[in-house]
Amino acid sequence: MNVPEFLTPQNMESKHTHASILLGTLPKIGTKVSRVVELGSGNGVVLVIMAKLNPIRELIGIEINEKSCEIAREIVQMNGLTDRIRIINADVRDAAKILGYESVDCVVFNPPFHNDGKKSEENKRFFERNVDDFEDFVVAAKSILKYGHEFFAITSPKNWILDINVFVKHNMVPKAVTPIYGKSGVDSKMIFVEGKKGGKIGGFKLHPPILLDRF
Repeated sequence: MNVPEFLTPQNMESKHTHASILLGTLPKIGTKVSRVVELGSGNGVVLVIMAKLNPIRELIGIEINEKSCEIAREIVQMNGLTDRIRIINADVRDAAKILGYESVDCVVFNPPFHNDGKKSEENKRFFERNVDDFEDFVVAAKSILKYGHEFFAITSPKNWILDINVFVKHNMVPKAVTPIYGKSGVDSKMIFVEGKKGGKIGGFKLHPPILLDRF
């Protein structure tokens, strides 16, 4: 896996996770893709990685937390990408109002997927994610994504059956998944989803797994 070097502030409060690295690295972005949006962009690391790996002209992050947006803008500036990456402090549900309906070539998102009722042990997280918000992300992605174009997401194996129903309900059809494992011999931690707005049901692929302790 080709993870580029990038700069972040020391003692950064909003830390990036394995999910951020994966979501920035795994998407296969076509050469005709010129506008990419990340919904729930957090500290902006996903967009920075994508910009370093792909010749995308414009990358936009939509993030509801103002503090996260401030950190994201700092990271974008540190990596010399202010001419390509823009961070918007807004609710993902307003994405179409802000950017325009079907105005984006590709959407990526790491939606809320924690539903076990446990609170994060990391006390510097700004807010807890709730699985009830998952559909908001899918609807927002559908609203801004051009028909026939791709989306990429990270979600949890625990919610996969529920997620499939939400994706298909909104005509955002998963076309392939990659299971993510912390190490060999344990249950999958995450799923990387590749899908298409308006995609046909069928031709689904299950890619080889990724082990986090090997990259």
